[in-house]
Amino acid sequence: KNPDDSLIRSVQSCRLDLRRWGARFEANSKRPYFEGHEREDVVEHRIKFLQHYLSRKDSYYLISEDAKPKWQIPTSGTPTILIFHDESTFRSGEVSAKRWVYNDQSPFYSKGRGRSNMLSDFLVMHPSGPFFQLSEAEYEKALEKYPDLDEEENINYIERSASASANVSSDVYFDNSTILAQFERLFKLIKFKECFKNHRIEIIVDNARTHSARPYSLLDFGKGILTRCPVEQIEWVDDNGVTQSLPCYFQHGHNRGKSKGLYQIAIELKCNPLPTAKLNELR
Repeated sequence: KNPDDSLIRSVQSCRLDLRRWGARFEANSKRPYFEGHEREDVVEHRIKFLQHYLSRKDSYYLISEDAKPKWQIPTSGTPTILIFHDESTFRSGEVSAKRWVYNDQSPFYSKGRGRSNMLSDFLVMHPSGPFFQLSEAEYEKALEKYPDLDEEENINYIERSASASANVSSDVYFDNSTILAQFERLFKLIKFKECFKNHRIEIIVDNARTHSARPYSLLDFGKGILTRCPVEQIEWVDDNGVTQSLPCYFQHGHNRGKSKGLYQIAIELKCNPLPTAKLNELR
C-alpha cells in the first residue's frame, strides 16, 4: 500500500487491538526441554549423579574460581579426565525474547525455522581442551592402525577428531547409529592422545532421562499443516522396548520446514484417521 495512506494501521494500533482481543505479550520461556526436569525420578537421579562426581573431585582436573582461573591438577587417586558429549543445534532464524499468546496458544510465534546446523561434540576437562582432537603426529599413528579413519562417511567429522556436524535441513538428525559411530571413532582415537596416557577416562553422555520420559500434550498440537506444534519430534518406546521417533515437521518436499499437524502425524503412526476427523476426535 501507499505509505502515505492515512488508513494504514500503525504497529502500535495493531498491538492495542491484540490486547483488546485478549492476547498477551509475554516472555518466550515455555520450551519443551524444561519439561520434566523437576519430576521426582529426575531429581533423584540428578542428586546421585552429582554425588558421584563430588565425592571424586580430587581425582579430576578442575578450574579454580579465582579472578584469573587456573587449572587444578588431581591430588588424589588415579588422575581422571572427564569428557563431555553433547549436541547443539544452531538455527539460521532468530527466536525473539517475547511472543504474543492468545488463550494459552501462540499462533503469532515464529520459531525461526530455517537452515540449521547440528553439532555433536566431545568437550575435554583437561588443559589440552576444550575439545578432543589429536595432533597431526598422533593422527598419523592412529591411521597406521585404523586406516578406515580416513574413509569418507556420511558424517561430517571435524579434522582429527570425533566431533561431527550435520545440516538439519538436508541431512538426517543424529540418530543412535550415528552416535555409536561417533563413539567408535572416539575410542579408536583416544588411545593415541599422548597427554591422556596413565589417566582414567570418564565420559559423560548427554542425559536423555527427561527427553525420553517427557509427556506430550495433544492439546498443544494443531490439526493441519503449519498449525501449532510444540516439539521437533515425538519419541516413544515400542512393544519391543526399542525407542522410536517421528519428526513433527516435514523434512522434504514443498512443505519442508512446515509443521505436519496432528492429522498427518496420525496417518504416519498408522492410526487410520478419517479424512473428516475433527481435531477433538484426533486427540
